[in-house]
Amino acid sequence: MLTRSAEDCADWAGRLEALGLEPVTLPCIACEILDMPALKRTLTDEARKADWLVFTSRRGVEAFAALHDAPLPAGTRIAAVGKATAAAARALLGRIDLSGRGGTAAALADELQSAIGRGATGRRSPDRLLLVVAENAGSTLEEKLERAGISRSRVNIYRTVPKPPTRAKTALSSLAADGIFLASPTAVTGFVNRVEIDVRPKLITIGPSTTAAVRARGLDVAAEARAPGLEGLLEAMQCLS
Repeated sequence: MLTRSAEDCADWAGRLEALGLEPVTLPCIACEILDMPALKRTLTDEARKADWLVFTSRRGVEAFAALHDAPLPAGTRIAAVGKATAAAARALLGRIDLSGRGGTAAALADELQSAIGRGATGRRSPDRLLLVVAENAGSTLEEKLERAGISRSRVNIYRTVPKPPTRAKTALSSLAADGIFLASPTAVTGFVNRVEIDVRPKLITIGPSTTAAVRARGLDVAAEARAPGLEGLLEAMQCLS
């Protein structure tokens, strides 16, 4: 069972069907662009000063493209956390300069530090990074860049929100799902808001923060992905067999 936003569920469902699996979709989150005049002005100003634009999700790229209507300076470089985000940057912004291989914010921070380059003397890099992220995104990337002495700023341009509680929840037993993929703490909240847990769920999480959110609800985690993305979740599910 897929619990992301409706659009993201559709994407993953197609990939699961291609593998011969039967996806059950139950969107548990929604994404909202923070479309406010003051935010647009801040985004334009910060993007003009940035040497790097850094994206940690496809949604961030899409929101940036929707809100930022000025051409990017020719020298501005673009970094993405992984393949899907990099593909969105190519399609919507015209280029990608760094596509993360680790797929996590922590790995992206290391890759950015290497790409920016620091001399043998450890001199502070003059490059300025603009992190274009969700309002409720974590601070791992910022903290690692700060420890590395890299100048950065952050603009929150969208948010993910859980589906609100429903008076008549859907019984989990009626969905006939062998495994439930949870890809964010927000999805955990939306899942609990929408589903009556009348059978023991086999919850598979995308990483530590999502695992913590599940356990905070008093639920058990069957498996945690060792790598982000659908592939990591599938690997974790196969390990349960």
